[in-house]
Amino acid sequence: MDDHRPRARAAFRGGPDEAGGTTIVAPATPAGPGAVSLLRLSGPEAFPIVFRMTGVDPSRVPPRTLSRCTVRDGKGEEIDAALVAFFPAPRSFTGEDVAEIHLHGNPLIVERAAAAACGLGAAPASPGEFSRRAYQNGKMDLTEAEALADLIAAKTAGAAQAALRQLKGGIREAVAPLRGQIVSLLTLLEASIDFADEEDVPLATHEKLQERVSDLKSQVGRLLDSYSRGHLYRDGATVAIAGVANVGKSRLLNRILGEERAIVTEIPGTTRDYLSGEISLTGIPMRLVDTAGLREASDPVEREGVRRSREIIAGAELILFLLDGSRLPHEGDFEAYKEVENRPHLVVVNKRDLPAAGDGALFRGTRCAGELPVSAKTGEGVEALLKAIACELVPGEGAILLEAPLTRIRHVDAARKADAALERALEAAGRGLPLECLASDVRDAAQALAELTGEIAPEEVLDAIFSTFCIGK
Repeated sequence: MDDHRPRARAAFRGGPDEAGGTTIVAPATPAGPGAVSLLRLSGPEAFPIVFRMTGVDPSRVPPRTLSRCTVRDGKGEEIDAALVAFFPAPRSFTGEDVAEIHLHGNPLIVERAAAAACGLGAAPASPGEFSRRAYQNGKMDLTEAEALADLIAAKTAGAAQAALRQLKGGIREAVAPLRGQIVSLLTLLEASIDFADEEDVPLATHEKLQERVSDLKSQVGRLLDSYSRGHLYRDGATVAIAGVANVGKSRLLNRILGEERAIVTEIPGTTRDYLSGEISLTGIPMRLVDTAGLREASDPVEREGVRRSREIIAGAELILFLLDGSRLPHEGDFEAYKEVENRPHLVVVNKRDLPAAGDGALFRGTRCAGELPVSAKTGEGVEALLKAIACELVPGEGAILLEAPLTRIRHVDAARKADAALERALEAAGRGLPLECLASDVRDAAQALAELTGEIAPEEVLDAIFSTFCIGK
């Protein structure tokens, strides 16, 4: 720890460090009353400002250790009895000198302390500015910064686990070796181009290049495939309950949610609009939607409800197509099934608490792979249904979490650019085109993966990402 003390003393004397820039301040805890509120400062003047507010000399206390203090404003008026800690650069969250004041959790006290810091030269931090500085100072890559926001916003334990894996560099660990292989191939191509006349330089043949590019493309493909399941931990999944009127869709919604969310009656068409609720299923935030019965309705309100339900069904990750097991399917069931048969779905046979109609599968001759019997009234079969839903949404979810899959559209866009570039390189190698053509495409692939981790990142991309963070993080 002593190796950081000279730097702390230099910063304390008030001289800006080599990075320069503005010192920022913001609460790092949520607004509102609480036991403790934390005020964070970062930048070249963080230590001098906090010294003037607390009287604690950062050169005389151990770094990263809480010290008791009295917080005062610029006029010397007391604000609070508090604790203060100093985090000298570069061993801090932002990579700059960081100071944190632990105040009592009264919003008025926090506001006065923040105003005092601003009066002494600090500037209010914008959303995500602390994390942005951490990224710019090399404390984290862009995927780790995104994971930090996802970890704070996670709604389930599984979502938090996936974000934590990414925060620890999971995506970087997957992408960096792949990008290294692409750069190695680019180096070989450039050597073959620059030293084509040298006898002692091994030249790359188009056949060998095809093999290497094909292998790299397969690896990028596996990276892309991880998004289809990985993003569910961050964004959640929509599961729609569909079918004709009066098959028990609303009752099944209530049963799964464990509350009376939807009105249940024996009158067909009770649900005029979709209703929804959220649960956690094997760590995935799941939005379960009860849709209006699929039929041609004459009532304008019901007709609008059916239209909205069709929109929900079209965008759902999975559809539960519900049948009434106490009667044989009629034409309305088969017509409604046409709207879901080409989408990911499960056929669920409800009302198993009543005598069953027929003697076997109700949907013979359709694209239905099987039927799941349940009773929304008694709960029979609902646990098995939930397990089936989980298997459909994220098969092998434990492995997916360990792999730190892609979770954002930005990740996918960058990986797709790399995949397209490698596809062009593969085609060029197959056609025997000049190595310069291959080198250009391989270079594009390497750049695309650098964009994924944030080694290359336009300002507008950074603005879009960090603007979603809370102030103080």
